[in-house]
Amino acid sequence: MGSRSGNITVQYAGPFSTFAGITAQLDFTDVDASEITAFDGNCTGEVTKYKWHIHVKWPNDGDSESFEKCALSVTGNHYDPLKACGPNSEFVGTDDCLLKTPEYDCNPNDYSWDPLVCEKGDLAGKLGDFELDENKQVYGEWYDPNYPLPEENTPEWNIILHAVCGKATPRIACAVGKLGY
Repeated sequence: MGSRSGNITVQYAGPFSTFAGITAQLDFTDVDASEITAFDGNCTGEVTKYKWHIHVKWPNDGDSESFEKCALSVTGNHYDPLKACGPNSEFVGTDDCLLKTPEYDCNPNDYSWDPLVCEKGDLAGKLGDFELDENKQVYGEWYDPNYPLPEENTPEWNIILHAVCGKATPRIACAVGKLGY
């Protein structure tokens, strides 16, 4: 995929708090757009936006991967313990989600009024997409009042970056989360 570098850091307000500050410093200057196009034909131009989510499985040996090593069969779907039931929820297709999934509409405005409208792992829905600046970088800071508790973290958690290519959002990069205080 070429080189992408940086980090996403989560700082909890306290050990039993769901309130977290999230910072991202990501550099996409060396990402090869032709590799993304080869992986997913829906991505025909330069990618300038990425969705980001917490996913629930990590069988990979390394700390980060790309493309097929971030596939649904490898990294699972979005973390969703409260069953908000988006179309990419870890519980999609279950009886609990059958009626909720078609109605799912997680966005920052609705989330600010009611955190239960979003999956806990739907960071793009809750906080917005990553948008690259003119230098193909992302620098940002967000606050999430309903981030998963520290005790909910598992070694399998990973954050996936999905390229926004029209309506298609292929999984481009993924990295395992590391819990630290």
